[in-house]
Parts: sequence; C-alpha cells; structure tokens
Amino acid sequence: MKTTFSKYFFPFLLLTITIGSCSTSAFFYEPYKEFKYYPDTTRYSVEEINFKSANGNNLNGWFFKPKNKNVIGTVLHFHGNAANISYQFQFSDSLIKAGFQVMVFDYEGFGKSQGKVSQENVLADGIASLHYIKQREDVKNTKLILFGQSLGGHLAVVVAAREQKLIDALVIEGAFTGHERMAVYVGKKSGAPKFLTKLLVPSKYNAIDEIDKITLPKLIIHSTEDETCPFYMGKELFDKAIAPKEFWEVKGGHMQSSQLYKGEFVKRFIELIK
Repeated sequence: MKTTFSKYFFPFLLLTITIGSCSTSAFFYEPYKEFKYYPDTTRYSVEEINFKSANGNNLNGWFFKPKNKNVIGTVLHFHGNAANISYQFQFSDSLIKAGFQVMVFDYEGFGKSQGKVSQENVLADGIASLHYIKQREDVKNTKLILFGQSLGGHLAVVVAAREQKLIDALVIEGAFTGHERMAVYVGKKSGAPKFLTKLLVPSKYNAIDEIDKITLPKLIIHSTEDETCPFYMGKELFDKAIAPKEFWEVKGGHMQSSQLYKGEFVKRFIELIK
C-alpha cells in the first residue's frame, strides 16, 4: 500500500497543482476581467452589446461592421479559454476588413460578463449568443458562419449540432475532441495517471460525440505544430464528421491561421457561403 501511494503521490500532487482547485473550471478556463486591447474604430465600426444568458446573467461582447464595404456575411466567433474579448477579437480582424460583420462575446466570468464559468454555463452562453445574433435585423438577411477556436471550437461543434437550423456553416480551429480527453492529454505530459485525470476532469459534453450530427458545410483548421491542442484531435474530428467537410492543415502555433495565412483564411470563409 505504501509503495502504491508513493508511486502515484507525486503525479497526483503535480496534477492537483496544475488544475488548481481540482475542478473542471480551474483546468479549462482562465478568465481575465481587465481589458488590455481595444478595436481600431477608424477601420471598422464597433457596437458594444449586452444580452442575457439562460440563467439571467448579463453577457457582454462586441459587434463589428466593416467600413466602406458591403456586408458579405456574418460570423459569430466563439473564443478560446483564456483572457477576454479584448485579447481575442483580433483573430477575426481580417474577416471584418474583408466585409464580414463579426460578433465576439465573453462567456460568464470573462471580461464584463456576469456569472461564473463552467462547462454547463459555457454551453448555455454559446446557445444564448446564437439566439441573440439571429434576432438582429442586420443579420437576418445574411449567411451566418459559426467560428470557434480552441475551447471555442469544441463548443462550436456542440452548439452547431444542437442548433444547426440557425447557422449556414461551421469553422473550427485548434479544437479538441472532449474535455476529459484534453485533460488526459495534458495530464499525460505531466506524468499523471489517466484514471486520476479522468476522475478530476469529467466531460459534460464532447465535440467528438456531436460532430457527425452536423449536416452543414464544415471547415476544420488545425496546425501540425499546435502544442496546445494536438493535431490528431483535429483529424479525429474531421474523420468523424460527415460531408460536406474540408480539412485545412496549416503550420504555425495554436490558432494562428488568421495571422499567418490571412488571404487564404478569408477566402475559405467566403467559399463556405457561396
């Protein structure tokens, strides 16, 4: 018994430190309240938006419109697990310049959004944001692309599977297959036993279980050099998805396609709604 305890104590301690409170929220989410970066309003118009989550908390975001260009489509952007919209909106900058109107918002507990982040709340927030954007008059006559990156990519798959009548296409970048699987991947690199990781970080829902329900056009982007969410998870999502679908293999770090391949990035969004 003593030998077994010694064998697993250090990995367990390391994983506990990594996860913090040993909760799913502590492992997956790193919300910032303070804003650091702000949009350049000389290049596009920015509307601050507020809408309600399913539990009544206020969710905050930005709605961007191109200047001096006709709107060619709408993008609802689900951002990754860290910081807030002031850090994340720049991943959609090239889309706005090209003529897309883009909405990005903060999940509960991020930025100016009220509430507390959790798997359940993030999913509810994603669905609430989709319902909000669909009722806007300036969106009703446009094609809507749901775009998610990293944790937002995982979320976008689940939201799309459950609400696909409300969108026209799905784009995900650097997404993982499930909360538990991602935790196991990170834990393995720290030397933590798989059973402990699975115990500490259960999945309430998994993109890999939902993606084959989506019949809409899908673009899955993943870098072979992604050190945050492994490339094989992107491939697993693509393999499980049904047609129409496309896989765009890129180079560079996590969620960098919009920065490293700006022209191709925009082109692929436009092709989805033609």
